[in-house]
Amino acid sequence: MPSIVSIVGKSKSGKTTLLERLVRELKRRGYKLAVIKHAAQDFEFDWQGKDSWRLAQAGSDAVILSSPSKLAIFKPVERDLTPGEISHLIGQDFDLVLTEGFKESNTPKIEVHRKEMGEGLICSPGELFALVTDEKLDLPFPQFSWDDVPGLADAIEERFLARKGEELVLFVNGAPVPINPFVREIMTKILEGMVSVLKGIGEVKSLNIWLKK
Repeated sequence: MPSIVSIVGKSKSGKTTLLERLVRELKRRGYKLAVIKHAAQDFEFDWQGKDSWRLAQAGSDAVILSSPSKLAIFKPVERDLTPGEISHLIGQDFDLVLTEGFKESNTPKIEVHRKEMGEGLICSPGELFALVTDEKLDLPFPQFSWDDVPGLADAIEERFLARKGEELVLFVNGAPVPINPFVREIMTKILEGMVSVLKGIGEVKSLNIWLKK
């Protein structure tokens, strides 16, 4: 599962601008990225009268729009999903997932701070991985100026993109479940052993199993 890093900050602090610049820098370095933007209020992508709207009105529990270049999913949810749950829905084929918002989540966060918007951060120091700021603050984590997006990208690379090796992720009832290294190793060996005896299976690079009871 790709690492998730959230860009947070006060309203109109420049979160989207920073995210745009950070995406460009990381894409320039060759990484495959997904971006999730959190909306505090309900929103509507589908317009009345469109085919997808008509299908949803007819009673479909999810409507998927597919074209040669894009895929969009319209699916009602019962609550505000976490970044980890959304990452599970969009798939694992990314090096990193960046989000704008989700200040209440448990993901590592980069807060955007501007002196003119007043003192105080919206996150506690223990939640933050880094700070992008126009003034130096007395805090025990990396701080970057607005012009130092390459430096911020370096820090993200070192912390979240340098990991290599096998990874196993478990979701139960749609929510991610932490697995300690011992259990992860046992589950990996069991699954690889089961798949290896099936006919026509070559080298296993990824494995997805879905169980519904």
